[in-house]
Amino acid sequence: MKKAIQDEIKARKESLIKKESENAYIEKEIETYLVKLEEISIDLIRGQKALQFLESLANTRRGSLKNQIEEVITSSLHLVYGSEYRVELVYDIKNNRSYVDIELVKETPDGDVRRSMNGFGGGVSDTISVPLRLLVLLASREVERICILDECYKHMDLERIESVMQFLRDVCRKLGIQIIMSSHHEAAFEAADAVAHITDMNGVAKIDIIK
Repeated sequence: MKKAIQDEIKARKESLIKKESENAYIEKEIETYLVKLEEISIDLIRGQKALQFLESLANTRRGSLKNQIEEVITSSLHLVYGSEYRVELVYDIKNNRSYVDIELVKETPDGDVRRSMNGFGGGVSDTISVPLRLLVLLASREVERICILDECYKHMDLERIESVMQFLRDVCRKLGIQIIMSSHHEAAFEAADAVAHITDMNGVAKIDIIK
């Protein structure tokens, strides 16, 4: 009886030692995981700060680019239609996708009047779209600084064409680009550095160098 009790006590002591050892191991593992968790938390915080910084940088650059685009297109509108007009790029999200809309703004005594792209007339649309194309051209590193325009400004009022040509000459000079365009406007011929007249002779193109 006495020996049985002693064996039971010994077995329980061994079991207790084993459990204490297991507990010590578990506590050590928990401590290790807590350290790793803290390191992960620090990395997450750093990552969040980095993302915030990148987002801020992107917004800053986007804002800077937005201002440049608006400035160039607005200068075109000023030359052709007057200083009361300007362009604004409006960022928005539709169907979980970001997009940019172009708004034409006219200053009036009663406040600003805005029109979206769908409300532009042909002449206004050309006055906005051509400098926008030039900016896209300059933003691309994979193309030469040459822009080909096919019958742009064909909807423009004749009395405004001269101002349009002045704008294109100024843009070419300031941005260091070359524009090759087809046109039926005499003002375009007079403003161009070189002019070629193309006619169709029985299905064969005939080119005459005018200047």
